[in-house]
Amino acid sequence: MEHFEPTHTNQPPAWRLPAIVGGIVLLAGVFAFVITGTGAPAPAAAPAVAPTVEAAAGHGDFSNSPPAPAISVADAQQRWQAGQVIFVDMRSGDAYKAAHLPGALSLASPDLNQRLAALPPGWVIITYGDASRPEAGQRGAQIFRDLGYGPVAALEGGIEAWQAANLPVERP
Repeated sequence: MEHFEPTHTNQPPAWRLPAIVGGIVLLAGVFAFVITGTGAPAPAAAPAVAPTVEAAAGHGDFSNSPPAPAISVADAQQRWQAGQVIFVDMRSGDAYKAAHLPGALSLASPDLNQRLAALPPGWVIITYGDASRPEAGQRGAQIFRDLGYGPVAALEGGIEAWQAANLPVERP
């Protein structure tokens, strides 16, 4: 009688490698799902929040912050006529509604952030106040500078200096 010896190979079955790779891929997918919380891609980053009157009022003490540059009425007029400026009115909504510099945005404008973010290179944001709050233009320029907008400047003399130079204002 012949002695029968089974032939054993040290090769694993052909199905084992694809099963292991598939299991690893499946575990990686589950792990990614658990980490992100959903299978959907992460939402885009939220845009920066537009400054508000409340933020401007509570922005804090500027005694340690260097002053923002000031711009004369003549220089502001020149840039305005060249179409290189956007004005931001730092006064109350009622004062803005009564009269404001041409094309000026109110600090409370809902589209303020989008409009400022879309400015072409070289444009200057000029903030202004009035005689009742002469520091409002300077504070506004500092706030916008601190928020990363730029270049910014504060209009010397505010809306009264603009009007004293017989320059146009918009009224409703």
